[in-house]
Amino acid sequence: MHTSTITHEREVLATNATATMRASVLWDVARLEVRDVLRPHVKPNDVLVRVSAVGLCGTDSHIFAGHANYNTDERGITVPLSVQPQILGHEISGYVEEVGSEVFDLEIGDRVVIDQGLNCVSMRRPSLCEYCKTGESHQCEFYGEHGITGLQGGLAEFITVPAVNAVKIRSTLDYSEATFVEPLGCVIHSSDTIARANTRFAIGNGSSKQRVSSILICGAGPAGLLFVQYLRNVLG
Repeated sequence: MHTSTITHEREVLATNATATMRASVLWDVARLEVRDVLRPHVKPNDVLVRVSAVGLCGTDSHIFAGHANYNTDERGITVPLSVQPQILGHEISGYVEEVGSEVFDLEIGDRVVIDQGLNCVSMRRPSLCEYCKTGESHQCEFYGEHGITGLQGGLAEFITVPAVNAVKIRSTLDYSEATFVEPLGCVIHSSDTIARANTRFAIGNGSSKQRVSSILICGAGPAGLLFVQYLRNVLG
């Protein structure tokens, strides 16, 4: 083989190495496989995050087992895993590997957790849907979630998200602990919604006669334990 040909092949291999990454791909029900996949492209308002830790949620288990599939086409019809494999994982922490040309509030090396939800604001839509206008962006008309609705999740070497979806870790929290930010966010959101509800009895009501005195939590998994800690240390 000529030297020029060898050099060309090495250049091709090097190019491919920078363009691909390893990921755990769910290609059918209960069938995971580590594959080489395309490394996500970084747009001007995106950051590329090197994944350090990923929490496994019940949603991941349901998708893996075939009990649920939230990846649908434009008509709302479910896209089978055999047609479009998925990369799961939405409780993600890591550090910034690359920043887009229009990102100025994050730098390479910043430790971050990922907000996996995409809405009108994060997708930079020219006009907001009625939900995003009223602050209920988790109900966005165009909502999508990394690792859930077909968008690439965190069970890969890298993930690209809008910079606004990468929240800087400003403490010594390690990456594994930081993955609990996403489920804790669910706990806080639901608890605050209940606390604001106009009901006869309420959490933290100033009147002892109208204050909730006991709460039943069904299940002592991670979410249940987070609920207990939040109720005890914040709302208690």
